[in-house]
Amino acid sequence: MLCDCDCYIQLYMQLICVHRCIDGYSRKIIWLKASFSNHRPGLIAGYFVESAQQFGGYPSRVRTDCGTENVTVAAIQAFVTGNTAYHVYGTSPGNQRIESWWSFFRRNRSQWWLELLDGLEDFGAFHPGSVQQTECLRYCFMAVIQRDLDAVRQQWNTHRIRPSAGARCPAGIPDELFYLPPSSAVDCMLRDAVQLPVELQHELEEPRACEDCERASYFDYLCRFHNWQAPTDADSAVQLYLQLASCL
Repeated sequence: MLCDCDCYIQLYMQLICVHRCIDGYSRKIIWLKASFSNHRPGLIAGYFVESAQQFGGYPSRVRTDCGTENVTVAAIQAFVTGNTAYHVYGTSPGNQRIESWWSFFRRNRSQWWLELLDGLEDFGAFHPGSVQQTECLRYCFMAVIQRDLDAVRQQWNTHRIRPSAGARCPAGIPDELFYLPPSSAVDCMLRDAVQLPVELQHELEEPRACEDCERASYFDYLCRFHNWQAPTDADSAVQLYLQLASCL
């Protein structure tokens, strides 16, 4: 399998961020995650290491944009390959695979969420400058948006990419190209990578809905006290947000 992974981060409504990584050969979406921050190197590194464990090895090369949020990924890649040249920084517009996919995602999915969250502001139920309301919104919507992202990832990875003139990547279904590449493809996965040093392991962060863990605990308490259920879709997320916001 060719594994030339492009990592990129996009701010989502300035409240919830979408982190994503795509395999450069098959165009399989490796991860697509919702998070509270777009500038925490430990979060992106955590996704990177989790994916390496899931797929049985690290990619031979990684390309990211130039943000400081990618420094830990660069350090991990340099350590496991023994060569800093196997991590490359590049500009976001030059990252064709990710930019092309992000255009598809915005047209087909994210615009709906943007309009929904804008509606809360227009209704007067959300004020972007309020830290408490921002954390409350993340608490209510993060898991629901993540489920939607999981569905997007599954749909993309199993759909067929048609041939196009001048394309550098093969046509086909991303999952099939990733797991069952043609015989001409080279296996570039580093399957016997050494264990990460303690210093790098301590840099990894677990994903969570809220940036402030104490506020998340307070929201948990309110839900238990009032017997409010965790949201399962956008409508129930809006309802829970309005209930919690009334207690702030």
